[in-house]
Amino acid sequence: MQKRTSILIIIGLVIFTALATISSSKLEFDYDFEHFFPQNDPDLDYFLAYRDTFENDNDYVLISIGNNSSIFNNDFLQKANQFTSDLSKLNHVEEVISPTNIKTPIINSFGFIEVPLLHINNPLKLKNDSIRISKSREFTQTLFSSDFKSICIVVKNSQIISKEASDELLSDIESLIKKYNFPEIHYAGKIRGQKTYLTKMKFELILFLSISICLIITFLFISFRSIYGIIVPLITVFIAIIGTLGIMHVTGKSLDVMSTLLPTILFVVGMSDAVHILNRYIEELRSGQEKIAAIKTTFKEVGLATFFTSLTTSVGFITLMMVPIKPMQDFGLYSAVGVILAFVIAILFLPATLSLLPKPKIATANPKELFWNKILSKSFIYVLRNQKNIFIGYCIILIISIIGIFQLNIDYKLLEDLSEDNPLQQDFRFFENNYSGIRPFEMAIYTNDSSSIFNYKVMREMEKVENYLYNEYEAGFILSPVGIIKSVNKAVHSGSSNYYTIPVKEKKYNSLLKKINRTSIKNKLNNFVTRNSSTCRFTGKMDDIGSKKVKERNIAFEQFFQTEIDNNLIGYKMTGTALLVDKNNEFLATNMIMGLSIAFLLIALLIGIIFKSIRMAILSIIPNVVPLAFIGGLMGFLGTTINMSTSIIFTIAFGIAVDDTIHFLSKYKIEQRKGKSLIYSLKRTYLSTGKAIVLTTLILCGGFISLIFSDFKSTFLIGSYVGLILFVAVITDLLLLPVLLLNLKRKK
Repeated sequence: MQKRTSILIIIGLVIFTALATISSSKLEFDYDFEHFFPQNDPDLDYFLAYRDTFENDNDYVLISIGNNSSIFNNDFLQKANQFTSDLSKLNHVEEVISPTNIKTPIINSFGFIEVPLLHINNPLKLKNDSIRISKSREFTQTLFSSDFKSICIVVKNSQIISKEASDELLSDIESLIKKYNFPEIHYAGKIRGQKTYLTKMKFELILFLSISICLIITFLFISFRSIYGIIVPLITVFIAIIGTLGIMHVTGKSLDVMSTLLPTILFVVGMSDAVHILNRYIEELRSGQEKIAAIKTTFKEVGLATFFTSLTTSVGFITLMMVPIKPMQDFGLYSAVGVILAFVIAILFLPATLSLLPKPKIATANPKELFWNKILSKSFIYVLRNQKNIFIGYCIILIISIIGIFQLNIDYKLLEDLSEDNPLQQDFRFFENNYSGIRPFEMAIYTNDSSSIFNYKVMREMEKVENYLYNEYEAGFILSPVGIIKSVNKAVHSGSSNYYTIPVKEKKYNSLLKKINRTSIKNKLNNFVTRNSSTCRFTGKMDDIGSKKVKERNIAFEQFFQTEIDNNLIGYKMTGTALLVDKNNEFLATNMIMGLSIAFLLIALLIGIIFKSIRMAILSIIPNVVPLAFIGGLMGFLGTTINMSTSIIFTIAFGIAVDDTIHFLSKYKIEQRKGKSLIYSLKRTYLSTGKAIVLTTLILCGGFISLIFSDFKSTFLIGSYVGLILFVAVITDLLLLPVLLLNLKRKK
């Protein structure tokens, strides 16, 4: 009967695995920055309405082309002009702005005429063109690099472009780039960033799993020294991973930059369950029990502890659902589901498999000759003899860590995930050094009364704003109604750069407005002003200086606006995708503390219920707070910033690290129930559970350390710090936890 049940369980799991494999094979990759915007947020609602009124602020590609001799070379400009023409013919391209197709307006007694910015068909005029352009602020660091060694072409693609369309457009652009083979070329934009991230995500998903498997196989072989001890845990975990991925596809979830970590996390966490169960099973066999009796004892004593550890780990992940950001919520939810599924698979597959497989030879080994017993016995004696020193040492570590924690800063850059030698990052830096950067800048200005944006006093106030943005805020490539009015004034004065300004006298300004209404320039204004002329758009570019510095500039801008601008006339609202990403980052970092606090309370409550003791609940939290504080302090001293990636390190690590404490306390409770003395119970717990928690920690650390091979900085940091937290946590469980138990029991 028992054999039949085991066979049925295995058949059921085979069918489940087959269905999950089919489902998971259909999973798609998705990378969209907008998914990381905070949900139900007033700033997001404002931006969506703003975008509907004007346009999306990051649907463009910047292409910079340079020439070995001079950009004011007729052959180069003819080639650039043809390149511009070919770009404009591509699918999903709405407009191409290039120095070769720009025309500057001239308004005189003969009417309105447009003159080419560059006379590419008249080489004799190019020298004069270069002089005129060098004196025109609106063209330098926008369409021409600061050193005039390259030009910039702006390709505006379809609004809110789909993944398929963006891939097609990027492929077409790259084909044209290869075709023209300019001496120097750089390009950047959302569609390239999206493609770069997705390609690396797919590669790293396979890479991490491969490295984790190799490391864990090595650890398992060293620990169990048998194929038996390697294959069974691996199969258990693989079923859990495939099952979770299958569930993701069935529920309509795609793989994104967060969920690519999921298989690796499930692999190492699920392996922990299997190793604890196998280690105890082999222990029972060594003690002389028969195979079936050993299986029953193992799942009676370790099975419950494994359930509780899976539950606490899931709680750690579930707290991420408090963050109102979809990818983070999905990551927390599916990680929690995967951890519980891994437990269910382990509790079904392992006993069924162990009952059908022959008794392993490893069970005949002599415990007295075991390496683990010797090491752990010496460690236990050390703890007994140095209780005071251990306690004082951890107090000192905690104090130093708190000092480091106060040095932590919240900061985030758009492309900080990419290493400096990445081609996209290098192109990004090129645009920062030679143009106005590539980080979008968006701001709305609105009138506070019934005045029009074109009111003379309003326009003069907005000119002050634009000057501040250029000179103090350090934004560039600014397009606004102010710039358009300045261009008209310049056109009226035969294109002289000295008149690129708002007229001082209101009468002359009103005369300009009349000329605008009679020219095609009015159409350009429609892209920057609402129909009722009450709100206008200021858009530009800036360097990716980080969310911390942007926040400082926004505070300084607010002070300027309140003191230097007539607030009775106009108000403003910062908006845009970059601002939302910054807000999201700060929101995540500040919510980390709340999420971690809730995780502490929930897990302490669970442990209190399990052991029916408030003291035991508090005691279980202490050894897991110390590693988190230690790593927080280390991050502060090393200058690691808190952002949307590093903020989840503590929640993930705490949910996993507390598992070792629960296993230790569960075994200790079992030994106490047998009526053993305090020291004997602690010793048996130390020798029995010590090996399992050290081994599982090595496996967990090995799995997370595989993430250090990532090209994504955030993934590298998650792997490094989570691995380090888990290592410090197991050391704390073996040193501080026994000291706390000894003194708690004695005091009681």
